[in-house]
Amino acid sequence: MLIIYGLIFNIQCLSTNRFYRSFSDPLQECPDTKMCKSKWGFCGYTEEYCGAGCRSGPCIKGECPDTNMCKSKWGFCGYTEDYCGAGCKSGPCEQGGKSDGSETTASQSSGSVSSASQSGVSGSSASQSGVSGSIINETNFQCAFNTLVSEIRTERFNGLKQSGWHAKNADEAAVFLAHVYHETDGLKTLVEYCAPGCGSNYAESWCDIQAAPEKLYYGRGCFQLSYPCNYYAAGQSLGLDLLNNPDLVAQRQDIAFKTAIWYYQANKMDVPAQEGDFAATTRIINGKLECDGGPGVANQQTRVATYKRIRLCFSLGQPKINPTC
Repeated sequence: MLIIYGLIFNIQCLSTNRFYRSFSDPLQECPDTKMCKSKWGFCGYTEEYCGAGCRSGPCIKGECPDTNMCKSKWGFCGYTEDYCGAGCKSGPCEQGGKSDGSETTASQSSGSVSSASQSGVSGSSASQSGVSGSIINETNFQCAFNTLVSEIRTERFNGLKQSGWHAKNADEAAVFLAHVYHETDGLKTLVEYCAPGCGSNYAESWCDIQAAPEKLYYGRGCFQLSYPCNYYAAGQSLGLDLLNNPDLVAQRQDIAFKTAIWYYQANKMDVPAQEGDFAATTRIINGKLECDGGPGVANQQTRVATYKRIRLCFSLGQPKINPTC
């Protein structure tokens, strides 16, 4: 099982072109102009490709290839505190981290979650790509959602920026985006594939709110929001009437993300996410089906494989906490 699982993971990594190589033409350039070709002829976005021996692309020549990257005290580039913290030489270094060569004490992560009523989701615009504090940027978003055409990916990324939410650290960014990827088939859809036929499956109400006439509450948005109670509660938090206009969750990119963030924060998924505890967040979002050998255990394996791949997009290694629940 581990061998097969590893094979699936490697295939997924290959699909991102992070380890792309043309064996038929060793002189061929990388498929993405933001990629570097390493001294071995492989293409990727990190210092292993853009550093010493880099043949072509945005090779590191004093500065990092992405303005959102920090150069560590050792001269390597990345997005996490290891790069942007103590001794950081250039890029969006954390306050107190930038150094002229002498080591200083790093501050806490500069990413912040915007505040709003109940769930903490704000309607204000997030920082633009390239602005200090934006852990999720166009480059790692492209890496995470590697199967989307560029036009759709740009629309989705803009929706995330407009949601006003910032991950507090790279672990949280990887956890959140992995769940988004899994729930939306890599953001290919914002509407459950079975819709509208499966709408009657989500008519149940466990609160005082009942379904509006002729409205269906199947999965929509980046976390596939479902059931009348959730549509109502999310709408109340966001200042929208989602009970009577559930289609808005799929029609507007920002609302697709805001409802996901509402669920994520209202159910305290952010706490274990910031610690890199992916299993705990899976237990919150779909524990009855996927955890403890439930009927959806195969879905959990796919979800975990996605999480491991997306961690690489943020220069994170293998999970330090067991990601399987």
